[in-house]
Amino acid sequence: MLRSNAPLIRAAHPKPNRLDIGVFVIPEVIFPGVEGTERELVDVLATLSRDDVLFHAARLNTLITGPGDYDTKGRQQTALSWLCTSSQIDKINAFIRGRGSAGGPVTIFFRGQCLELMRWAARYAKNLPNDGESFEDPQRREDFLKALLIAGVLWGKRVYADKLQSSGNLDEARRRALGAFRKGLEESNLGPHLGVSIGRGKALFVDHLPQRHPEFASDFVKATGLSLDQYRSCVVSLSTYTISKRLEGPLFHADRVGAATALCDVFPKYFALEAQSPEELACSLWDDFEKRGYRALRERPIMITADARAIILDPTFYTEKASVGPLFHVLGAAKGRKGNEVFGKFGLAFEDYVTAMLRRMYPSRPGLIDRVAYGLKGRDASRREFEIDASLLNARAAAVFEVKAAWLREDAIADSAPEALLDDIRKKYGITSIGMERGKGVAQLARSIGAIVRGEWLGPNLKFADVNVLYPVLIVHDTRFDMPAMGAFLDAEFRGLLGEVPAGKVVAPITIMTIQDLENIETSIESFSFVDLLASYSAECRDRVQSLHNYMAFSSYGRYIVPSQFLMESSSEILTVLQREMFPKSDQDTGVT
Repeated sequence: MLRSNAPLIRAAHPKPNRLDIGVFVIPEVIFPGVEGTERELVDVLATLSRDDVLFHAARLNTLITGPGDYDTKGRQQTALSWLCTSSQIDKINAFIRGRGSAGGPVTIFFRGQCLELMRWAARYAKNLPNDGESFEDPQRREDFLKALLIAGVLWGKRVYADKLQSSGNLDEARRRALGAFRKGLEESNLGPHLGVSIGRGKALFVDHLPQRHPEFASDFVKATGLSLDQYRSCVVSLSTYTISKRLEGPLFHADRVGAATALCDVFPKYFALEAQSPEELACSLWDDFEKRGYRALRERPIMITADARAIILDPTFYTEKASVGPLFHVLGAAKGRKGNEVFGKFGLAFEDYVTAMLRRMYPSRPGLIDRVAYGLKGRDASRREFEIDASLLNARAAAVFEVKAAWLREDAIADSAPEALLDDIRKKYGITSIGMERGKGVAQLARSIGAIVRGEWLGPNLKFADVNVLYPVLIVHDTRFDMPAMGAFLDAEFRGLLGEVPAGKVVAPITIMTIQDLENIETSIESFSFVDLLASYSAECRDRVQSLHNYMAFSSYGRYIVPSQFLMESSSEILTVLQREMFPKSDQDTGVT
């Protein structure tokens, strides 16, 4: 039974990982002569039973990335104690000591390594007669460790290749590395906070999207055969299996889940929607992988074997189901123009979500001037119209917000040609010379801020007349937009579109703020000023190579950051409702209301 104080919604103090450029442990540290080649991995997988490898890789992935505490060092130590002998741990420690402080931190186990091993094991390993018990043999555990370290090397070659090599031009090097930074960040950090993801999903699909798209709930039933409530109940109830260091472990039996609950007939439909077999993984993780990446795992993150043993393969992909899963099921069933309409309405609902958060942070008070204005419309000197999603005034400074919900294409991120990703970023968040689409994101900020700073438009009642410093802020749904150098690239695009800035006026570098950052700030803003945060970030990270996310985590602001109280309470409400849905008779017997 789920409890409202369970670890998945713990309001722990979040300490996001600093993304320094470091190294991971290579196979030769423990296994001399093993270089980390594809042939070596295939050979060692021949000694291992396929399903056992997949289950243990998923278990490790849950331990090091799943929801729970933020003690990354403790997680690594737990994994070491589980997988390594004392002599192997001594070798790893000697390797770390030998490096000293050179080259940044050393990582032993990480998400990308686990996913890479799953991909290769699904295709090249075979089930052996002792599957389910094979890891009781110490030699098989050692072979698994070897396979894991080799998979880490192959992951590094695939993700980074030559993208971190520099030709001497710093800006060119940063742009070339954007895709590698993106994948490195995505596949090495902890997964999102589960309680926040549940609360965000409820806000988006219950509170806001129905106002923009009343037919969404019926579209979802047509696409999935489940109601939104049934889907959310399945996702949230199974999310306990993603928790790091869960005493019972992440393994469950698909034919027993919910058997004693009112949802016993719903789970089989849900598994048909979001689970796959090991045999299916062998195809889905390899077919067109260069373009699709781990999309197949994002869509179906649960694995169920022939004997109904089941596990959530990746906590990050699964947690995302709680916040955005319904959208992609409807989009998958939509055709052409209909899909664009659905996505556009979701974008408006996301803007509403951000606006509602800002209203909670800066509520209207009788007799006082509102500090935040929403939906202001204006024109620049060329009579080009624009609309500002939100603006925050603070004496002679103002933050101007543009809100965008978009996702970068996987094939563009992985493309060896940097321009493929840059063009996709411009298409989603800027302006492109291809086609006739109007500018978005930074282009919209450049137009509105340019008009304000040059006095072409000063807002209703001249509210911007005394503003000398403007902070452009792009709020994005994509939580992996906090990768290094993304801010530097978009600020260069912004500057190219901004135009003249008169003497005496200052336009700060653009701030990329993910929705996760804003959610963290919502409750934390009681301890500091939003504009002061933007000013400090601009002063200390003017080149925008470091993300706002990492700046907050490792600056003096870090001590104040806590998850959104609104979202935490919302997720608690969902757990309470879910408990009633799953055990209605129990509630009546005990008098729970």
